[in-house]
Formats: sequence, C-alpha cells, structure tokens
Amino acid sequence: MKIAIISDIHGNLEALKETLKDIEKRKVDKIICLGDIIAKGVHPKECLELIRKKCEIVLQGNCDEYFSREHKNIDEIPEQEQKRIKWNQSLISKEDREYLLSLPFGYEFYMSGSLVRLFHATPTVNNKAITNIDSVQAKYQMFLPSENTAAQDVADVVIYGHLHHPYMDKIYNKTLINVGSV
Repeated sequence: MKIAIISDIHGNLEALKETLKDIEKRKVDKIICLGDIIAKGVHPKECLELIRKKCEIVLQGNCDEYFSREHKNIDEIPEQEQKRIKWNQSLISKEDREYLLSLPFGYEFYMSGSLVRLFHATPTVNNKAITNIDSVQAKYQMFLPSENTAAQDVADVVIYGHLHHPYMDKIYNKTLINVGSV
C-alpha cells in the first residue's frame, strides 16, 4: 500500500491541486492530512472540500482549531488579530467550522511492527514547533506518549507538519519526519 501524507495547505488551492495530481500520478492508495487546511490563503472552503473528498484521515492543525472556534473575549484581542480571525471565518461555513473543530488530534497505526504516530505539531500541543536544529532531547520528546496519543507506548516513527519545510532525522533508532507544506 502506498500512503501519501500532506500538511499545511493554508487555503492554497493551486498548491493542493498540484500536490493531489502528483499523488494520483504515483497511484497512492491512501492520503492522510496532518491539518492546517485553512487560514492565510483565499480558498479555504475549496481546499476543505478537496481534503474531505480525497483524504481518508484528516487531523486538526492549530490554524484549523484557532480560526474555527468562537473567541469568547474577542474584544480583548488586538484589533488586527480580530480582523484576521473574522476574515478567515467569513470564508468558511458554520458546518465547515464544526467539522474542523471535530477533527482528531492524532492518528496511530502499526507498520511492519513499528508504531507510527501522526499529529500536527507535537504529541502534546498543536502549535509548538520542533525544528531540525532543536536538541536531540527535544526531538526525542516527539516520540513520547501524551494524553493526546492513543497508545501510551513510545513511537518508533513520528510524522508531523506545522513547520512548512520537510526534513527527516534518526534519533536513537527512531525516525522523525516533517512533511512540510503543500
């Protein structure tokens, strides 16, 4: 089985379409999205429709959560950020927002006896960046279980997004992969 894992679409319809064309050309069996479908770009609704149609598994990214939820104390948020929230919310429907808020935090499966754990940013929060220049100790934390993970075992492979640039690292015989952005 061929699996494609994508992330960080951010309303960029053209990039998503090209990525999906490439995935189709490679005859991929299953597509997984690690979140951040909306925010920043001008086509979040269209991107969301394509993701729902093409992806078997969709996880919630920090932008999906942040721009879909109600902000109870919005008057306390700086005016420019209020405008950004309202603009992003105006581009999607209430049903779209409910869908995004209902997405799971993570997904896990076993492949060839290895526990593969997927999430948007880290196993504990969806908005923290662990980069290729972080310490080995910080990177190793990515493999540890949390209240957000299904299994309480240490993962063998971790795949995440959030950073917008791909990289792969080996740490203590474990594999850390960032898929980058479409």
